[in-house]
Amino acid sequence: MNLRCIATTTMLAALLAIIAIATPVYAQAPGELDSVWLHTSAADFEKTDEGFILNMSWEIFQKKARDRRGTTYGDWEALDPQNVDYTYRIEVSTDSSFSSIAKSEETSEMSGTVRDLDFEKFYVARVRIVNPPLNYRDDFAAGTIYKHEKPAVAADSNEGIINWIKFVLKYGGWQTYVIILFGLIGILIIWPITWWKLRFANVFPPNKPGFLYSALPFDSVGKTDHLSEKGNVYAREVAKYWSRAMAAMVQDPSYWDSTEDFIKASMQEQEEVKKRMWVEEGLPAIEQAIDVCKNGVPGIKLNRKPLEYPFPRVLLAALENQRANRNNWWASQEMDRATENTAYKEIDEIKGWTITAFWALGSIEPMLGLFGTVQGIQKAFMGIQAQLRENPDAQMAETVEKLAGGIQQALITTILGLMFGIPFMLMYYYYRGKADMIFSKWEEVLIEILNRA
Repeated sequence: MNLRCIATTTMLAALLAIIAIATPVYAQAPGELDSVWLHTSAADFEKTDEGFILNMSWEIFQKKARDRRGTTYGDWEALDPQNVDYTYRIEVSTDSSFSSIAKSEETSEMSGTVRDLDFEKFYVARVRIVNPPLNYRDDFAAGTIYKHEKPAVAADSNEGIINWIKFVLKYGGWQTYVIILFGLIGILIIWPITWWKLRFANVFPPNKPGFLYSALPFDSVGKTDHLSEKGNVYAREVAKYWSRAMAAMVQDPSYWDSTEDFIKASMQEQEEVKKRMWVEEGLPAIEQAIDVCKNGVPGIKLNRKPLEYPFPRVLLAALENQRANRNNWWASQEMDRATENTAYKEIDEIKGWTITAFWALGSIEPMLGLFGTVQGIQKAFMGIQAQLRENPDAQMAETVEKLAGGIQQALITTILGLMFGIPFMLMYYYYRGKADMIFSKWEEVLIEILNRA
């Protein structure tokens, strides 16, 4: 009996020893934290003239309560920062996977600042413990996205234009440079040449010399009209002598002693009178008109010789043709042919290549803009595809940034193409219409002179 009691007691003692060994002893070394949670409490940014500044602050929490199995439970308890000895690292990346760290700062405080970040970028920021304990978590591992732009600086209109040009050149793509180059060629070269050649004072010899009178668009009557007393003196003088020559080609009863003699005159007598009228009145008047065409009106000073203007050359072609054909019946037809051929030649020289160049630029500029639009959209989708391939978990804001970059390029090239193309097309139609008006004015002057004869 004693032996049985001794054996039972021994077995119970061994069982108690095994239980004591298997049960953990819940002891915590002084200063050791359990279930640490780093919580970011604030993340603010500042925009300065030099760069972007990110300010962050955080807190440390702990769970100390345990159940019988050693699992923590209960509410989180904030720790006093003075009793926590950790080193923290603020990381600022340009992607959500934090594979491309732009800036990082380490601190032992519960707040920190990252300086000298570039403008106009997306950033993802987080705070982590450098050597975290085993039971560690944070609620900021994925980071938070901050988008910032350069701060607005008060500037005058010139600085605003310069900044806009820099923005366009930076984000517009290579098409932007081509569009602007063609635009500058059209504005600085083609437009001045066309304007100078199609001035009324460059086509019709003006009444007054001087740059301002010939360059400014006023006194169109004094530059083109030949009927008004305030009209073009040169055109009026030529019309005066030419009308006399045309009148001398028409037999009138006043050249005869009586109306009866005019009626009874033979063909030979009529031919003699016609020749006398041409020799005595018509030919001298033609010679005077030709002299005005070549040498100008006495007392009226011109900036250059009369025949250096297109309109006198048209008049001279008609007058010399009439002088060569004298008063023959076909003179009118030959004069019309010579005048029309010369007028077409002169108007083509006035138009030159510049008016056609306006049409070419007005067509090419929007096409370049369309090309940039297509390329920008392609760039946007290719950027999204590449980003998702590298980082499938990319956040929406990063994807939007890639898409926005391509769309931005597309819109810039489209706007520039239309901004240059529309004015060039308007210039083309305006100057083509002005050239047609000049041609019609030449015809009007010639027809008016013939009708008044």
